[in-house]
Order: sequence, then structure tokens, then C-alpha cells
Amino acid sequence: MNQNETNGTDASPVHRMSIPWQRVGGLRRRLTQTLFALAPLALMALEIHPAIAAIPALYPFFILLRRGYRRLRKGVSRTALNGEHGIRLLLGLLPLGIAWSAGTTGPFGWATVILLALLPLAEPVVTRVAPGRKLRVSNLPGIADTRGPRFPVNLVLLLDLALTVLVSILLLVHVPAGALLVLPLIALGLAGFSALDSFRRIRESVDSDNNLYAAVEAYEPKFVLYYGVPAGSSYQVGMWIEFLERIGEKFIVVLRRTSAFREISELTDAPVVVRTNIWQLDDVITPAMTAAFYVNNSAPNVHLVRYPHMTHVQLLHGDSDKASSFNPVTALYDKVFVAGQAGIDRYADNGVDIPLEKFAIVGRPQVESVHQQGPENLPVRTVLYAPTWEGHYADTNYGSLPVGPQIIRELIARERTVVFRPHPFSYRNPQARERIREIHEMLHADAEQNGREHLFGPPAEKDLDAFGCFNAADAMISDVSSVVPDFLYSGKPYGLVTMTSTAKEFEDAFPLARSAYVITKDLSNLSGALDELLLHDTKADQRKATREAYLGPFPAENYAEAFVDAARHVVLHERKPAAALNAPAEGEEGGSEIRGQAGQDRPGPERELDEVPDEDNDTSRNDEDNGD
Repeated sequence: MNQNETNGTDASPVHRMSIPWQRVGGLRRRLTQTLFALAPLALMALEIHPAIAAIPALYPFFILLRRGYRRLRKGVSRTALNGEHGIRLLLGLLPLGIAWSAGTTGPFGWATVILLALLPLAEPVVTRVAPGRKLRVSNLPGIADTRGPRFPVNLVLLLDLALTVLVSILLLVHVPAGALLVLPLIALGLAGFSALDSFRRIRESVDSDNNLYAAVEAYEPKFVLYYGVPAGSSYQVGMWIEFLERIGEKFIVVLRRTSAFREISELTDAPVVVRTNIWQLDDVITPAMTAAFYVNNSAPNVHLVRYPHMTHVQLLHGDSDKASSFNPVTALYDKVFVAGQAGIDRYADNGVDIPLEKFAIVGRPQVESVHQQGPENLPVRTVLYAPTWEGHYADTNYGSLPVGPQIIRELIARERTVVFRPHPFSYRNPQARERIREIHEMLHADAEQNGREHLFGPPAEKDLDAFGCFNAADAMISDVSSVVPDFLYSGKPYGLVTMTSTAKEFEDAFPLARSAYVITKDLSNLSGALDELLLHDTKADQRKATREAYLGPFPAENYAEAFVDAARHVVLHERKPAAALNAPAEGEEGGSEIRGQAGQDRPGPERELDEVPDEDNDTSRNDEDNGD
């Protein structure tokens, strides 16, 4: 696993590798299960009594049955066999071994145990076709989302395992094997019905897919909101969807990953469609669409930018001094919406050349619900600590959680109430997760001892959004994060922790820090910075000028309308010339692949049946039974 660390006292990043013990442990567990599944057959070959020889099989049976039950209960559609089909085959041979040891099995009995031994061969077929070919769509008139299977695939596996255990026990107590023939027939019947149901769902999906373009064209959307990353970052869409809906024109949401479908569909009543392959985008892009909006710079964005008749607008999902907010890839788009002049200057200051005419200052509409500083916020009694996460790369690792416990300890010593809201991605990092736990324990202990109503855990991270935490606080401590310019809208004081440089270097690199009370990584100036933040606030006037630079010159009244008006203008009045409809897409010899009429240039049936990976089961990666 790659980890970003700092080398000594400087901030130069190094990359270290660690041994993947968890993966090695998984292989060890599978090897153990294999040996325990093989042991009964070996012991019976040595003429050990079947009742004794079968005991080792209890361990792998228990593991697979428990995992299958848990996944069935959680609705996870991925099979519980994680590379353990060989173990399953050995377990299927157990009734055959018992019958062989008994030596009194008749024709029907042999049929029973042979069918049970064949069940594991049918299971991979069932699990392979069970996901089907899913057309994931919601809220689009005339097209229904692909229905789920009649029987969950883990029910088939559980039934097969349970019947194998049952038959083994009955054979050990001398029940004739021929009398049990109905049991494997039931299991095979369920497997066959499941496979047939999967085939029907594939046909239904293909029929809907073939009618998708006509349905989109009939819906007449004016623009598209495009999202190309997996589940887990739906907040990027959630922060913009409300304001795009205020435009008052029909639009669709196009996703590129199936795993994001469920959570994005819950955010809007607009049609949501998943298109996993680049050629499938032709099914949802019509000549009548005038604009496309993007909320990040993910690589699949280029697949939609190739449609030249639309105006492509990058919104991003935050406005901060992070490197991601001056990514050179942003130059790809026709328009770049920024909150204020600082959003434009940030690119030029970092050597990213984007023509000025591409930029539009539109404010940061999400902050309209942030309360302005008032008499009730003075003096500062409640402080929000909102550290960012560690980032994917060293140049975006600004997170201050490593020194977070010391900061919280000092705030408690100053008898301040704390609102603690870490970035949700910090829970993915073991070291950051440990710091979060430490802070939670400190706040809990102080609340019990002194009665201060600290806000942390689910009340701060689930019950409230970031803006709700802003409104609950009188001041904030953070680092290089998009929450900082959002908090700036409130007019309240804030402190920033620099984890990479001196205070002077930090202010030069991140202009937003010039209106903040900067705390250095070694915390040598923590006391003085907190005095300024909590008591004196000598930078109040400077924050007002910074607010306009970062959030635009728009009044608090109807602040969000600046964005809505700019977006509406792009959708309704900035349509590209008609010649763009037939312009060649980048890297293509012919013209645009957008259909002139419903159904034109449809892929052939063999292409329609191409299967794409189903990612609807990503939740299984977090199952509590993964360690089995």
C-alpha cells in the first residue's frame, strides 16, 4: 500500500511500500479452508468412520454459510464465494464420500449424491449470469430501471450448502440416500429458475436500451449533468443539483459508474442514466442539448467533451487554494465557473494558462444558507475544527489531523465548546482514523466532566452538513480546504494550519491564509494564534476584502441567483453554431455520432449484448465478514 509521508523535518514527500499482510492473511485462510474441506475425503479413504472423518468439514461449511447469510441479509448480490470455488467443490463431494464408505447405496442414492456433487459446477454459471446486463435508469418517462432477480444469488448458494449439510447428516444416521433424491432436484430447479430469470432480465434490459435514445429525445432535455466517478463522492453532485434545478429547464444526469446510481438517484427527480462505455453516450446525447455541466476533472469527462455542439462548463466541487483548484485539465472546457476573481488569479499565479474569456464569476451559491456573523457570535465561545483529508498525492496532502489532538486539547483548556467535523475520506486512512478516535475521546471526556456541549461524531458529520456546522460555530480552524472560502462567507474569524511550510511561505502560496490566523505545524505559535482568533480578531476588515475576491461582489440577498442566471444564460443563449452538430469529434474521421433521428446508427444486437462490469455491489467490499 502506498503511503505519503514526510521525511525528517522538511516536507519533501517520499513513497514507502508496506507488506500487504491483509492479503497474505486471506490466502492463509483459504488454504486452511481447503485443507479442512479435503481432510474428510482423505480420512474416509483411510477407512476412518465417516462421522469422525466429516468433522473437519464443519469449519469451511460454517465460513461459507455465515458469509452467504450475511450478504443475503444485506442485499449484496455478489456471491459469497471469494475465489473459493475449489473449496465448494470439495464440500460437494462429502455426501458422495459418505455414501461410498457406507457401500449400500442404490441407483437412486448414487443419483442423489452425484447431483449434489454437480451443484458446485452449476453455481458459477448462475452467479455469472445473475447480474444480467443492467440498464440503470430512473425518472425517465417510458423507460423502467432493470428489475432485480427473483431470487438473490446468495439464496441459491445458501440453499445448496444447507442441503449438502442436511444430506450429509442424514446419510450419517443411515437414512437411505435414494429417499433424499428430491433435495438436489429442488436445488437444481432453483438454480435453473434463477438462470432463466437472469436471461429474461437481460432481454428486458436490451429492449429498454434500444428504446433509450427515443425516450431521451421525447423528454427534450436542454442540458446534461455529467458524473464519471464511482460511489462515495455523491456530495459533488449534491452540492450543485439544487441550483441546476433552479434553471427551470429539463435536464438529465449521466453517470459512468453503476455503483453511483443509487445514491445519485436519491438526490434528484431528474432522469438519471448510467452509460458505462463511451459508445453508449450516443444513446443519451441529442442535438437539442445545448450544455453539459461537470463537477470534477475525472478522466471520463473527455468522453463527453468530444460532443462539439454543446457548451461544456466546469463547476468543480469546491473552490480553494488546493492544487486541484488550478488543475491544467480545466482548460479543456468551454466555460469555467469560479466563485470570485481569486478563482481566476489562482490559475495564472500557478502557471496555468487559460483564456480569460473562458471564466465566469458566479459566486458560490451553496453558501446562501450560511449565517452572517452577528452579536451572538461575540465573544467566540464555539470553535469548529474541520480538517481536510490527506489527498491521493503528496502535493495535495494538506490535512492537519496529525496535530489535531493538540489543537483540541488547547481549545478545551481555554474552555471553548468544539464542533469537530473531519473530512469523510479521512476514515479511509488508519492513522487519520486513530487521530479522529483520540479527538472523540477527549471531547467525550470533557463533556462528561465539564458539561460542555461539544458537537462531534454523527451529530456533526451526519445530522448536520458543513454549513450547519458553520452556523453552530463562532470561529473555525481548518487547513487548505474548500470549506475555508465557504466559511469566509460568514464573516467569522478563522485559523489555518500549515503542514508544509513556514507561515510566510504558506501565505505566499495560499492567498486565503493572509486573512487567517496561521498555525504552524510544530504548534509553536498556537497560543498566540488562538489569542487572535478567540479574543482580538485584528483581521476582520481584511476578511471583508478577501470575501469579495473569493466569493464575488454579490450581495447576501439572493446571492445564489448570480450562478443560476449565468447557468441559465449558457443553456438558453450560448448555443454553438449549427455547424458544430456535424463537426468531427476529436480523433475521428467522420462527423459527430449524435443521431439525427431516434434509432439511427444503433449498434447491432451482438454489441447490445456485450456485458459491462456491474459495480452495483461495491458495498460488499465493506462487509463485516471480509476477514473470513
